[in-house]
Amino acid sequence: MAIDASVVLQLGGAALLIWALAGLARWLWLYLWLPQRLNGEHLAERFGPGSWALITAASDGLGKAFAQDLARYGFNLILVSRTQSKLDRLKDEMQALGVQVRTVAADLSNTAPQTYESLVAAAQDVDLSVLINCVGTTVHRRYGDVPLKTLRHLVAVNVSTTAIVTYTLLPLLLRHATSTGRRAALLNVGSIVGRFYWPGTQLYGACKAFIDHLSIPLAYEYRDQLDVLSFQPTVMATAMAAGIEPAAITIPPQQAAHAALSQLGHVLTSHGHWRHGLMAAFLAVLPREIRNALLLKQALAMGEVELARSE
Repeated sequence: MAIDASVVLQLGGAALLIWALAGLARWLWLYLWLPQRLNGEHLAERFGPGSWALITAASDGLGKAFAQDLARYGFNLILVSRTQSKLDRLKDEMQALGVQVRTVAADLSNTAPQTYESLVAAAQDVDLSVLINCVGTTVHRRYGDVPLKTLRHLVAVNVSTTAIVTYTLLPLLLRHATSTGRRAALLNVGSIVGRFYWPGTQLYGACKAFIDHLSIPLAYEYRDQLDVLSFQPTVMATAMAAGIEPAAITIPPQQAAHAALSQLGHVLTSHGHWRHGLMAAFLAVLPREIRNALLLKQALAMGEVELARSE
């Protein structure tokens, strides 16, 4: 029996159209519908009203935005950052919202055991339901131009810190899930840089790809108890982007945090805000040579800003 080529083309076209429409529907659901329906009742019901969230790099930028959102939703907070004075100011702000707050001043790039023991000490006697790993740092230069000391620091902050904090506090998250019958949550902050090859910030991208490769297996290993989100935002108006000309995709960290919390428990990976989702879709369809040339040019321009800022 001969197969009509026109029928094959029609079926193929229909399948392609269905695939495209399904992808568009998922994108709209993830980036527009979910953020609109997030409320504190949903998070409290899923993870436990009055439970605790621990946030690293909590005193500035995205970490602070997560703290503000979770405090408004009634979560008690353990705030971790290097600078006690910043933590004290944020603690006062969060307590004004009616939640309990503990602070831990620690340089998490120092992987000595006592650094992480301080986190366990702060969380051991509370019901820890949410862990947000928000620590990160970057540099924009060609690989051979980055000092070895800086390379080691990038790996310590972006890889070792997230891996060890997660390992150290995972038993407390699972304890919460077992004792309450509710879900626990692990939100690891990566970057869109970890999804694409990104010349000019190659080690940072490799570190952020690690975040994804750590997070997704954990989601399956502990799927009965733990919601995991590998969060991959792009440019936000934070200290890390200071001095860089704002782009159309630049958003306040508050919007990024809100979007990520709305998607937690629904998907394993996300870029958070719709602008960042659109940016990822645009980069995905660009030919690699064009994309890499554009990204290298942008990264080196950002590197010039970093050097000027450090002088």
